[in-house]
Amino acid sequence: MPHTDYANIIGFLSLIYYSLTIIPTMIKTIFPNFYKQQSIWKSLLKTRRYTGVAAFCFACNHGALLIWTRSLNLLDFNTWITYFQGLSSIIIFTILAITSNDESMRKLKGNWKKIHNLTYLCLFILPWHILDKMSGNWTYLTPFAVILSMSLCLLFVVRKIIEFKKK
Repeated sequence: MPHTDYANIIGFLSLIYYSLTIIPTMIKTIFPNFYKQQSIWKSLLKTRRYTGVAAFCFACNHGALLIWTRSLNLLDFNTWITYFQGLSSIIIFTILAITSNDESMRKLKGNWKKIHNLTYLCLFILPWHILDKMSGNWTYLTPFAVILSMSLCLLFVVRKIIEFKKK
């Protein structure tokens, strides 16, 4: 029976919360009629800043727990190479979390949106991270995480195609 550790559960929770920040915009573009009929999407859109900060907190706990349990040395260059996807994701999420407030929006103006578009880079890093780190070590959560992260990538590509066709 596969073993599910707390770090993986917390990482999966981070992925779910992250998904809740990304999905409403995609649904709004891809399925506009469905978006209008379901108030849940509008609610998620209104609270996505807080949901994103929660995703960041889960991601930090996921990373910290793995660093602690594996006794990783962050000063070792090989650690950065081995955990490149996770470390780059957490760096992006840190930037997003720090700037997820009204003051940052006011000061950064148009650059705020450019900075927050970094979230879409994580869309493509996360499936790579999950597949690489869980390779040969799958738990019951891994297939769900892979399907969810790959689905988000696919929805993003479809959204961009629709937006491109509208222009």
